[in-house]
Amino acid sequence: MALVYIAVGSVTGTASAVAQALAARLTEAGHQSVMDGQPSVEALNASQADAVLICTSTTGRGDLPANIAQFYVELEEQFPLQNGRPFGVISLGDSSYDRTFCNAGALFEERFLELQAAQPVPRVTIDATETVTPDDDALFWLNEWIEKAL
Repeated sequence: MALVYIAVGSVTGTASAVAQALAARLTEAGHQSVMDGQPSVEALNASQADAVLICTSTTGRGDLPANIAQFYVELEEQFPLQNGRPFGVISLGDSSYDRTFCNAGALFEERFLELQAAQPVPRVTIDATETVTPDDDALFWLNEWIEKAL
């Protein structure tokens, strides 16, 4: 059994709903999770999580949602090495903004790789123009991530 810290970046609530589905699936698979809508390095460290999931939408011109932006800054400033801790990124966006499509997730992916975390499964991008069930798309990806990360 593993403990997974789920950092959520959401503007309209879609990423939060997807994160709730992820947490439920982790429980079904026999794992525990901590879902955090105001993620921070302090909370990540305090959780003593075995793995990290980032579930975030992208806003504006490829920006991070306000509730997760400080976490990204803290990761840069504090640079808490992850020493091979598995991570995964679920990135939600709208491909009609092709230059900034799912950029928030790409930023977190890059940051966790810099922090020497292990990425057993590539980042998944979920396009709002192609699906009305982003949680189903994320759960399909999560099954593979659980298999390889935990």
